[in-house]
Amino acid sequence: MRNGAEILKLGTLTLVWWCIIFGAVWAACYIVGILIPMALTSYESDAARMTAETCRALTPILSVLVFIPINAMFMVLFERRGLAIFTVRLGPNRVGPDGYLQTAADAVKLLFKEDITPRGADAFMFTLAPIVFFAPSIFGAMPLLAAVTNYHELFQIANLPTGIFFILAASSVPVVGIVMGGWASNNKYSLVGGLRSAAQAISYEIPLVLSLVTVCLMAGTLDVVQIAKQQSGGILNWNIFGGGALRGLDQAISLKFSSSAPALQELSKSSFEQVLKSVYLEPTAQALGLGAGQEGLAGIIAAFAVVLLIGSIWIAYGLYMTGACAEINRIPFDLPEAESELVSGYNTEYSGIKFAIFFLAEFTNLFIVASIAAVMFFGGGDCPVPAWLGTALGGPQIASVINQALTPLIEIKLVDPPTLFATIWVILKVYSIVFFAVLIRGTLPRFRIDQLMDFGWKRLIPLSLIVFVLVVYAREFVNVHVGT
Repeated sequence: MRNGAEILKLGTLTLVWWCIIFGAVWAACYIVGILIPMALTSYESDAARMTAETCRALTPILSVLVFIPINAMFMVLFERRGLAIFTVRLGPNRVGPDGYLQTAADAVKLLFKEDITPRGADAFMFTLAPIVFFAPSIFGAMPLLAAVTNYHELFQIANLPTGIFFILAASSVPVVGIVMGGWASNNKYSLVGGLRSAAQAISYEIPLVLSLVTVCLMAGTLDVVQIAKQQSGGILNWNIFGGGALRGLDQAISLKFSSSAPALQELSKSSFEQVLKSVYLEPTAQALGLGAGQEGLAGIIAAFAVVLLIGSIWIAYGLYMTGACAEINRIPFDLPEAESELVSGYNTEYSGIKFAIFFLAEFTNLFIVASIAAVMFFGGGDCPVPAWLGTALGGPQIASVINQALTPLIEIKLVDPPTLFATIWVILKVYSIVFFAVLIRGTLPRFRIDQLMDFGWKRLIPLSLIVFVLVVYAREFVNVHVGT
């Protein structure tokens, strides 16, 4: 009974903090990206136009800088309360109403604690390490902004044609900061933690990258915005549920149920068969060199290829989450910290603001990992209801009513409905993945270092290579290319 009440409190806390986080980000983006440029349009000077363009260009960076500290405070509190529920106990509930301000108080405490540099430490490297660890969290998230906001005009500047490679490159930098901090601390425990982090990153970055490259191979692009757009239209189009493999089936169902008139139903039936033929049978027959009259064999092989693609993407998602948890040192892969063995590992000697930066970056990296998963596997900001089902349930009419109600806000650019709804779905997907990571932390014990390395090199890397090869061959029998 008490645990049920705690779950309800966690849900209420989450909604309150979401309003604080995204309200602050929205306000900052609106003021800098829209309100100030609108005010400057009354001036026709070059300086005013340049200032307006500069404000718009700085909006993505400002949004990230506003978002990161507030979101990190929420995620710390969310994890502590979530772990308390998993272990049937009370979480922090003293500071503020029901503990809502606990992490804010912790942040203030860390900021005012004495900043100590150990005797014998390399002071410059010791100070630089938290910055190197934290900076990629800011820049690595930039290409994701356009993908999670339905390609909003304020964030188009942050999009890159090779966005996923930029994100992966940025995500490989923090390990350098960990090694720097471990070495510069002049502490044997910190040094061992830094070296463990380097070995762990080398081992688990391979399956992580291969799992994302597998998705890029299916999509035919490295642009995260294009990958998210290809998954639009409902849950059957998401990569994790089939993506390109089931996209033709979704189109065929839309045609089949497009009308209730008998004459058009017959037309839809022929269109349904045509879509199945063009999306599944013809690519399979062409890839195998089959002739006329062998459609049955082509259909069997196409069905097997579809199942293989869906299974491969599910495995790729598991590989990605496992490698990502290892990359950001989450339990059961927190060997660089390992309190029972290394005191606190690479950050043993850190205190005050430097320790706070390490802490901030860890939770920010968890959020970025979850955001990448939502965009690459779960359709980004797409609604899970399939397009054909949404039409049958009156989705266009509901959207029209909502747009009419929001018309006064839309006219002053206070609200952009496509961006608003896409952001809501992204929030739900991302924090669901974060909740899953918290559940893993409360469930699994820590690996030993030898088990960690064996699991990465002997299990995950071979499996990721097998999945990649399977997708290379299976996609030839299913039309999963761009524009399907």
